[in-house]
Amino acid sequence: MRLKFIITFTVLVSVTSFAQEFISDFTWNFGFPLGKMKEYVEENSYRGFGIEGRRFINKNLSAGLFFGWNIFDQRVDKPIEIDGENYGGTVSGTQIRYVNSFPMMANMHYYFGKRKDVRFYLGANAGVYYILQRLDLGVWRLDSDNWHLGIAPEAGVLIPLDGQSHIIVNLKYNYAFDAGTGLGGKEDNYYSYWGLNFGFAFSNMF
Repeated sequence: MRLKFIITFTVLVSVTSFAQEFISDFTWNFGFPLGKMKEYVEENSYRGFGIEGRRFINKNLSAGLFFGWNIFDQRVDKPIEIDGENYGGTVSGTQIRYVNSFPMMANMHYYFGKRKDVRFYLGANAGVYYILQRLDLGVWRLDSDNWHLGIAPEAGVLIPLDGQSHIIVNLKYNYAFDAGTGLGGKEDNYYSYWGLNFGFAFSNMF
């Protein structure tokens, strides 16, 4: 996973370094689980980050790359049904449940308003999610990890601080399509969550 991060970060740096007009941002990412993901981990995630580079095609449209990480975890006591090849049944006792989500996506954004003003934007992200699901129960640990195709529509705002730096706030709906099997061999293995992200953006064109 460290190698994937280095490769992705290098690509992002390259995009912003060689583009004549660009914006790069670094965000603190919150996550709010939905659907089947919420059935496994109900707690919201306040541990996440994002790195992004966008190259402008014109003054209102950009294309770029995004890499992120959200950690969802929860300590629970309620039983969980496990259906695996070599094990199965209802498991009870204190558990620590984890979901680690790593989106790696290409994107496009459309910006409203003038360059030096507050600018709202809409965007679409598409790519892959690497998702690691884990269950710790006493001395036992069960893992399931899969690559998922996914999408993330987005709405956000850029608030200027000076000529080249901005506050960035955006909301994403993350949806990782069904892939592989979930923990204990469960099917219908999709993940969805809202992402609320805050950070700083740096640009040479606004």
